[in-house]
Amino acid sequence: MAKISDVAEKTGYSITTISRAINDHPYVSDKAKKKIFDVMRELDYYPNNVAQQLRGKGTKLIGVIISFVTNPFFTYLVDAIEKVAYQAGYQIVVLQTLEEADREQKFIEMLKKRQLDGLIMTSLDNDSPEVLKLIESGKIVVCNRYLGDKDIPLIRIDEKKATYEATYYLLAKGYRKIAYVSANKPSRIHVDPRIAGYHEALTAFNIDLNWDYVLLRRASIGDGRSTLTDILAMGDDKPDAVLVISDEVASGILSQCHLLNIKVPETLAIIGFDDQPIAEVLYPGLTTIRQPIQELGEYVATVMIAHIEHKALPEKPELKTKLIIRGTA
Repeated sequence: MAKISDVAEKTGYSITTISRAINDHPYVSDKAKKKIFDVMRELDYYPNNVAQQLRGKGTKLIGVIISFVTNPFFTYLVDAIEKVAYQAGYQIVVLQTLEEADREQKFIEMLKKRQLDGLIMTSLDNDSPEVLKLIESGKIVVCNRYLGDKDIPLIRIDEKKATYEATYYLLAKGYRKIAYVSANKPSRIHVDPRIAGYHEALTAFNIDLNWDYVLLRRASIGDGRSTLTDILAMGDDKPDAVLVISDEVASGILSQCHLLNIKVPETLAIIGFDDQPIAEVLYPGLTTIRQPIQELGEYVATVMIAHIEHKALPEKPELKTKLIIRGTA
């Protein structure tokens, strides 16, 4: 295991300077700090102040990484996680990435520094080899994110099946120009399980996937409004239905349809994802994919705690989605 003296030897700085850099002392230049931190990462050296102070007792803190605290999905998920963690004697720390890779990496390094006993990742924006190495080295549970064949506890619903069923439902009702709104980055849309389900349903009806119909957005009401603008700009080839990444975006599309006197679902059918409380009170009611957020959060927290305490993992419950039919499709 690397020591602070190893960092000093490789950088050429004294141990005192290394310590000052770690504590963000103003006497150490930004250039020196960068060199020191780069070498620390290279040597896999992280100061263990918290663990030393607690003498192996742990922090009883679990970090929960999310992209945006304003997203209702994360609000309900964190609520479920917190209740289970509290009952087991743990507190949670909510860490918001804003989809910024640097933020995410700093939060992962908190685990390496023993400032957290475990880390639940519901958002993953930086999948560089360095970050994956940090993930694999610690007590991590990844929730609703795809990490390929990495040997990391991974808990997720069957998103491919969910979007397949929703797309198939639209096709069976006669819709043929179906758009899909994704929150994924362009580099990841080809491995998105939701898009895979959407594509598979189109194939079942001998319809080619039109990538012009795959729209990338953040999950907000405002993004829903701009989505409709882009759909209408397609002219005669515009979609007659849209499957959306979240109920927030779907509600933005629906509200804009009302403003422009576009009939839903006659002119444009809309299906959301999550079945948030807003879905039921919209007019017409939002047809959406219900996912078991409460059960998901409870199970994620239980697995995380078992992982920290080196106990047997609990049996995985059935995390089934369900298409809830209302008025928009």
